[in-house]
Amino acid sequence: MTWLETAIDKANEPIAVDVSHLNLDVKEITVLPLSANEYQMLKNDPELRNLTLEDRTERLGLRMVFEMMRKCDDDLNFTQFLNLPLNTIGELSNAVMDSLGISGGGALGE
Repeated sequence: MTWLETAIDKANEPIAVDVSHLNLDVKEITVLPLSANEYQMLKNDPELRNLTLEDRTERLGLRMVFEMMRKCDDDLNFTQFLNLPLNTIGELSNAVMDSLGISGGGALGE
């Protein structure tokens, strides 16, 4: 197995995200990182085309976090996700990104 195949296999392992501090009635959720192809597909979503750069960045961030969670839970619904309070989405996004080792802002483009 090549290093590239090993990296792809490792990327397909769910990552546990501690959300106990968010009072969501669960202690953790699992996510799978997006592949480069999945990210490109999200970037090319027609829904993003007519948005300002700021709105596009925010919406893409929301979709990225949601899609990483949805890869582990098919029952999730983006419309319902958007009904969460902004502070909950922000904290959830930060928890997901921290678990992935990504720093520097969450889904709200902050």
